[in-house]
Amino acid sequence: MKKWIKAAALMSCCALLSASLAGCGTTIVEDPNAYTFTNPEQPQAQVDADMTIDGIFDEARWNEVRWLYAVDRINAVQYADISFTTSYGEQGVYFAMRVEEHGTNIYVNHDRGSVMNSCIEMYMGPATDPGGSRRIFEFDFQADGTYSSRLNYNGWNDAKTTWDKMPVVASQALGGEVNTPECYGYTVEALFPWTFLEFAGYDVETQEERDSLVLGIDPAHIFSFNYEGTDQSNDRYWSRWSTDYIGSLWQNPSTFFKFDKNGLVAYDYTVEYGGTGTGTLQESHGLPYMLVDNAVTFTITPLNGASVTALTVNGQDYIDSLVLSSGVYQFSIGVPTEDVEIRVELN
Repeated sequence: MKKWIKAAALMSCCALLSASLAGCGTTIVEDPNAYTFTNPEQPQAQVDADMTIDGIFDEARWNEVRWLYAVDRINAVQYADISFTTSYGEQGVYFAMRVEEHGTNIYVNHDRGSVMNSCIEMYMGPATDPGGSRRIFEFDFQADGTYSSRLNYNGWNDAKTTWDKMPVVASQALGGEVNTPECYGYTVEALFPWTFLEFAGYDVETQEERDSLVLGIDPAHIFSFNYEGTDQSNDRYWSRWSTDYIGSLWQNPSTFFKFDKNGLVAYDYTVEYGGTGTGTLQESHGLPYMLVDNAVTFTITPLNGASVTALTVNGQDYIDSLVLSSGVYQFSIGVPTEDVEIRVELN
């Protein structure tokens, strides 16, 4: 009997509680301190006051340095016009590059490795370092502004440190968005902070060391033929085109193109024409300068049946150095050590 009374009482209480809750509306109490937290962005290396890393070369420094100009050819219809340079600032080393491809498209797919994507695959080390140096970077500047960073320290490994020391990279697509038929190229602008280079073992602690730093750079280039492919033999074309211009050896910074705070390290040449005939004289690759550490050859192309009758380089007679083949003259001045003045007479 007592159990029944207790059960009945419990049921009555539950019924009253249910009725009470049913008769009450839901009251929401607003938090006077609204949640406004935003996840912080990753810290980024500081750039110089005159620089904006955006892939647009509108800063004065890019007009004050020497650029490397080159053509990377697969064949007569598939090739790329490439330009590349450097500039040093208070915060680090700045890079600028432009790639215009012909007969191919620009693809970047982050579901595959950067070695399959349209990019400049830059090999770089101090120009005094020998082959196999532990300070060689393999840095892939992809067409969409992303990158892959590796260092040849104890084997090839990812080169990563704290975000405030990591490179800052940005790009601009040419003609249209990357991965569209309209896109024919890209520009890349980047900063390697001094602290990043120190992390990689470069001797850049003092201003004197930074000012005197000469970099050996081999800007290899990757043509990507499609978006999905991963076959390195058929879905892309990897090119160390530097060997068409200089005696560049694999992973040997001392044989790469040389760059410093003023961009490409090279010597100038000037040409003075004389005589009654006409023609053109230029460096054999069509470059407006002479690359250092490599023998330089010039070509003279006479016009309208003219012949070379006199040739001097810095006042020294070079007429006996001429080699004539198929109507075009060639001569070499060896490895340049200074600017040169060339005078040629055509009659």
